[in-house]
Amino acid sequence: MVQEKFACLTYHAVGNASDQYTVSDKQLGDHLSLLQAEGFLVEGFEQLETHLRLKQPLPGRYAILTLDDGDSSSMRAAEIIASHNCTATFFVTRDRSQKKPGYIREPEIRELRRLGFSLGTHGATHRKLTFVSESECLEELKGSKKWLEDTLGEPVCYMAAPGGYINSRIMHQAQDCGYLLIGTCNEWMNSTETMSLPAPVNRVNVRKHFSERNVRQIVDGSLGFYLWRQARSAALALPKQIFRD
Repeated sequence: MVQEKFACLTYHAVGNASDQYTVSDKQLGDHLSLLQAEGFLVEGFEQLETHLRLKQPLPGRYAILTLDDGDSSSMRAAEIIASHNCTATFFVTRDRSQKKPGYIREPEIRELRRLGFSLGTHGATHRKLTFVSESECLEELKGSKKWLEDTLGEPVCYMAAPGGYINSRIMHQAQDCGYLLIGTCNEWMNSTETMSLPAPVNRVNVRKHFSERNVRQIVDGSLGFYLWRQARSAALALPKQIFRD
């Protein structure tokens, strides 16, 4: 069976912290075990780009996995992901990785790449891109890209908007900077039938309280789940300006 629709699961950190975006090691492992058991191929933006560029049909059961922020638990998350024969894309913020405690540094970023994971930018300062001037936004996009390219020694063409604050202007700026896949926080399924590079990727932020049933709903495209998430997003749409001019 050829599948044209797929979900993107986004995590932030693994560990014992009480915030809603930190899942336990066991939760992440259980989620990936569920996907494995149900026959999903779980990949990152790099593999998705290849599928889109070559116009390859996706496997029957397919999902994308991303991790935002570059938390210090990223290396542990990578270990768990690899142990389940999955891959992912890690989005890192320049200033946090350069000087803020609790975030991975450049050697660890290079190690993630050596292990086969792809990397993308998450802004230079993690500022909300829709709340800064056009020139400041451009510096966020260009500055983070140059830093990560210098760190990895290779081109970088993936980004995720900090906090999901993005609109059409920023999408165009990102594309002009050479980004091919742009992660959003628009919680909806993706369809390769309507995607061509460069393209946005809808992503669902996985929270601590999400059950395995919720994860199954996300990857199966449960309309009830997504309408619930869209209703929640609508309540936040004005400040976030998601895909609005």
